[in-house]
Amino acid sequence: MNSLIVIPARYQSERFPGKPLEMIAGKSLIERVYWKCSKSKATDVIVATDDQRIFDHVRSFDGNVCMTSTSHRNGTERIIEAVERLMDAGEEYEVIINVQGDEPLIDHKDINDLIDVFEDDETDIATLVKQIDQVEDLNNKNVVKVVLTEFEEGIADALYFSRLPIPYLRDEASNPLDHHDYYKHIGTYAFSIDVLMSLKTVPVSSLESAEKLEQLRWLQNHYVVSAISTSNDAVGVDTPEDVAIVENILKRK
Repeated sequence: MNSLIVIPARYQSERFPGKPLEMIAGKSLIERVYWKCSKSKATDVIVATDDQRIFDHVRSFDGNVCMTSTSHRNGTERIIEAVERLMDAGEEYEVIINVQGDEPLIDHKDINDLIDVFEDDETDIATLVKQIDQVEDLNNKNVVKVVLTEFEEGIADALYFSRLPIPYLRDEASNPLDHHDYYKHIGTYAFSIDVLMSLKTVPVSSLESAEKLEQLRWLQNHYVVSAISTSNDAVGVDTPEDVAIVENILKRK
């Protein structure tokens, strides 16, 4: 099936302005993400940006890139604009994958697994989850937790996403991980083309406003978010301090 990876990349960032152009072990962050995605079986890869500096840089390493509006409120809106531009130019896609532009360690095999979920024509949205093995992650509000149905043939449905540890264990436990399997959300998404286009008209939901998590908008509006488990821990670059962490991981590999 024809599939497209869109990598949204903004220059402005509250915690790390200019992040996509930050050098990591000799290559920019956005270049590392782009070539990781290019190893997958996706038909095409494109960066969607609102900044001329990023646009020119992606062109410099022969990457595909398009300029998008500066007024988008989130990455999904930026992706929709990029996809619409390509469709207007005659391209056709069945699956769209959103890979965050700050995840240089994304595994192309995980992307392939997400694409495969859409062999089922009824799939709306697919994403990645990983079992939590550190209590620190469980209690970190920046690590998004997800409650799932039982896995069947390697796929579960997301019931809820939260910044808090869920489920809550009513009986006290010194280590909650000894009593329940907790999962964290890895923020790579795949959408059927019809579902992605329909999200243009879905308003912000009350749960999304409460937790500041866009995926709750989809759940609250009856979209099914399918989840597959990965053993790969996505280490994103959110702050300047994260650059050294990623470089050390790359050295070990």
